[in-house]
Amino acid sequence: ILNRPYRTSIYVPELAAGSRVMAFGDYSYYWIADRHIELLKAEDTPEHRQMFLEELQKAKFLAPVVIDPVPQPDEKGQVRIPRDAKVQFPMLSTEDGRKFFMAFTDWMELKKWKDEENQQTFAMNFDDYAGMLLRKDAQGNSSPALGFVINPFGGNIVVTREMVAGMIAAKLKAAGKPVPPAPGAPAAPTQQ
Repeated sequence: ILNRPYRTSIYVPELAAGSRVMAFGDYSYYWIADRHIELLKAEDTPEHRQMFLEELQKAKFLAPVVIDPVPQPDEKGQVRIPRDAKVQFPMLSTEDGRKFFMAFTDWMELKKWKDEENQQTFAMNFDDYAGMLLRKDAQGNSSPALGFVINPFGGNIVVTREMVAGMIAAKLKAAGKPVPPAPGAPAAPTQQ
């Protein structure tokens, strides 16, 4: 299609009025992230961990969302989320109550969680998840999520808030920018 390679999927909705049956774009990062997850699971070495972390920062993920009210396509078929819409990111909870955002490398992995025909999703990257995990609300509260989990019903790779903060700190340090204190750490004293 348009001189680009294409793939088909059994998870795409049937062709019908108003249904979206095609996605066009560069989905190569999904495969790369998935490949590195499998490599890390097969052999957890420092070299494989570093390769995974480098790819993690470049990868794109599918994040399930609930948007209220549900956005409707305009006359051109484009969907825009109204400013007053509420967007929620469902979280998984462990048996002991710890919560994590979900990140899926592809539609097949997402369908293992919930096989809904019109599942709302955002395409997100590492920085998007970092922003959700490290940002504080107006009252100074952190997100209840302790991290995000990649393919929770497949590879099940947990990326904790501390790992995210460490990766952001390393990125800032490499760029010569100031590094904020880690989550939960006291702020550095200031000179008076």
